[in-house]
Parts: sequence; structure tokens; C-alpha cells
Amino acid sequence: MNAKANIKAAQIQTSGPFKFYGSGWVDKNQYLFSVTPGVDLADALDSASDLLSMCLDPIEQAGMGTPLVDNPAWLVHHALESAKAVIDSLKWAAQQQEGGEQ
Repeated sequence: MNAKANIKAAQIQTSGPFKFYGSGWVDKNQYLFSVTPGVDLADALDSASDLLSMCLDPIEQAGMGTPLVDNPAWLVHHALESAKAVIDSLKWAAQQQEGGEQ
């Protein structure tokens, strides 16, 4: 990666309207949590990585024949949903930055 790309990456922060964890009836279209804007790229990716790491053991156990149900299933679901929101936020911010420099 060249120096210009490093500077661009260092400037990327979470942003955008990334809400997750629907709450209430679906037709309400309301979410309880959202990604906090302004978190630096490296910190946000570290947190997303931590969330994804929590999913490894339950998924490995499911692959070995232990059913993925109840609390472990919800842990995986919520961790994946949270990590996806962080990554989508960073992708959106990078695309906005790229579009603003043309």
C-alpha cells in the first residue's frame, strides 16, 4: 500500500446511518442500536474482529454435531449483525471518501 493510500485509510471513520437489532414489530422499522460515528478505522476493525471471534467456537461446535440453538445461536446472530453493521459503516465511509476526491 502506498503512502497516499495509508493516509486515506487513516482518515476513514465509522459513519452513516447503520442501525441494527430490530426492536418491536417489523412494521415499526425501529432499531435499538446503531454504529457510533467517528470511530477510527483500526479501532472499529478491531472491535468487529472481536465480535466475529465470539462466533468461532459455537460455529465450530455446530460443525462437530452440537446443535446451534438457544443462547449460543443468539450470540452468533447478534455478534454477526453487529460486526456487519461496523464493516458496512466503514465501507460506506470509504466510498464517500473516494467519491469526494474525484
